[in-house]
Amino acid sequence: MKHLRPITFWPAFVCLVLTVIYTIIDEKNFIAATSALNSMIITNLSWLFNLSAVFLVFVVAYAFFAPISKVRIGGEGSTPLLTPFKWFAVSLTTVIAMGILFWSVAEPILHYYQPPEYLGITPESAQAMRFSMSTIFVHWTITPYCIYTVAALAFALSLHNLKLKFSIGSMLRPILGRWADGVGGQVIDGLALFSVVLGMSATLTSGLLVIGDGFQSIFGIEKSATVYALIAVVIIGSAIVSATTGLQNGIQNLARLNTWIYLIGALFIFIVGPSVFILSLGVESLGVYVSDFFARNLVTGASGNSQWPGWWTVAFFASWFAWAPLSCLFLGKIARGYTVRQFIIVNTLLPSLFGFVWFSIFSGSSLFFDTTQGGIMYDAYKANGFASVIYVLFDQLPGSTILSAIFIFTCFITFITAVDSNTDAIGSLCTKGIDAENIQSPLWIKACWGGAIAFVAWISASFIGVDGVKMLFNLSGVPGMLIVVGSAFAFIKLANRVVITGNIVELRPDALDGRKSEDVAPQTATVIAN
Repeated sequence: MKHLRPITFWPAFVCLVLTVIYTIIDEKNFIAATSALNSMIITNLSWLFNLSAVFLVFVVAYAFFAPISKVRIGGEGSTPLLTPFKWFAVSLTTVIAMGILFWSVAEPILHYYQPPEYLGITPESAQAMRFSMSTIFVHWTITPYCIYTVAALAFALSLHNLKLKFSIGSMLRPILGRWADGVGGQVIDGLALFSVVLGMSATLTSGLLVIGDGFQSIFGIEKSATVYALIAVVIIGSAIVSATTGLQNGIQNLARLNTWIYLIGALFIFIVGPSVFILSLGVESLGVYVSDFFARNLVTGASGNSQWPGWWTVAFFASWFAWAPLSCLFLGKIARGYTVRQFIIVNTLLPSLFGFVWFSIFSGSSLFFDTTQGGIMYDAYKANGFASVIYVLFDQLPGSTILSAIFIFTCFITFITAVDSNTDAIGSLCTKGIDAENIQSPLWIKACWGGAIAFVAWISASFIGVDGVKMLFNLSGVPGMLIVVGSAFAFIKLANRVVITGNIVELRPDALDGRKSEDVAPQTATVIAN
């Protein structure tokens, strides 16, 4: 307890406990109050979520070509913590969590049958299908990954190059100055902590729902609060056990296994599924996505007085903003030894390419079987909800029972990996003395927050459902957005403080917060030749 950062830990933990107590004592009023607050956010802040997300895309593009792209994270002579493939696997599975498993099959079906009315798209039409697939790309490829990348780069350079402490306040140091070193930094960390715990709880909720439907589909086990509780305990318990083995064993081994399952599973479904349709629709939808990029990313629904963007595009962006402040700590920590440009490739470009392929295969297959077999996917959604639809897709493929069992296993591994990495970041955030050289945090803190996340997710899955997931995303996304946008300005300031001398790049911390140059020695990083 003596190493605990109290202003970071206790306010966030107490707020979470009060939220849980309120939910248990007066569930109806809690849902009503949350819904009202959620509606207020959708009405008043949709434009800010979307504009912020697109702004971060521009920041990533700038970083890729600017001189700072050649800075090696950690400075001259720093060695990577992970090999390139292990780095990619850990980064990929840490970020996507349950998202691509839960939404890839059901979401396009709903957009196909229920496109936003104010756009004048006829449901079940060719236009609706193109809208459906291109919308998936908006929600799950370039823009969301840019949200993570900017915050993670700001933190990585602050931790490894400027030698600041392990804190979200550190990545905002270039714009906040010394205020971020003391109580102010702990307040920022606590705000981000509460935000990401809500976001993680929302994502685990989706995991509980989809695994619960799998148990019912394969084993005939009825969904219930008890079943959801057992699933949550297994996931969080496994993540905590994995956390005891550290980065070099638990997380990276789970991540590599997870990534190979993704790649092999997607390839199998592409081969045995409607391959030509997947390729054709994927390419066509990619064209729509590229041509309408700004219109689709900046949609608010104001012109048609529609709440559709708030329940879809804005909600998804909010979920990424909610996760970003804490996930960026882990992504930044493991990036040592690689350049800023390599970081963008591994954390933005490759995951986006993976997303285009993954959603083309799963979403395309879902639409194909629905339109050729009398709306079976949409009927499954209406009868049993979002989480059940993917099992109907598996029923159309060879070895459906085996596929469903592997999918359930993948769900467990996916969220165990995400919880493991994020509770690792939570533990470091709540502990004094964590820096680039000392990155281990107490297990009890990880277990404490892991249990809290599981409990909130159990409540959401048992009593609130998918709408609760979206509301949690929106609510937790507001503080996350403010922090991530702040980190973008901090990163831009760092980029403007790069000095190139021969083959050396200097980041000059003395220019960031008014300190004299003799007080702090410049940090250097090797330039990688183009």
